[in-house]
Amino acid sequence: MRRHLRLRSSRQFTQIRREGQTWVNSLLVLRALSNNTAETHFGLVTTRRIGNAVVRNKVRRKLREILRTTPVKAGWDLVFIVRKRSVDSDYHRLKEAAHNLLQRGSLLEASSVTKTTQC
Repeated sequence: MRRHLRLRSSRQFTQIRREGQTWVNSLLVLRALSNNTAETHFGLVTTRRIGNAVVRNKVRRKLREILRTTPVKAGWDLVFIVRKRSVDSDYHRLKEAAHNLLQRGSLLEASSVTKTTQC
């Protein structure tokens, strides 16, 4: 994921938490807020409850790759909060969980929604 597409300031995270919408499943929590720009920005939250730094970084790497290859609608600030169950899940389960949340929030581009439902 390119650096300019990342959310980094605590002010941005706080605003998304207060004003954004939330979708939840067993592996991830998604918070989304429209940003009225042409780009979508991503933030990942992994707390110490998940595990040590090695475990947290491994989950973050998987999630960054999933988001890099997923066509998401432009103009959103998205924060993914990783839950403890995602540590034991493999790449494909984590990808399904992320796609599920994005689809429930109508944040996937139209072409990718038809591809995932046809498989």
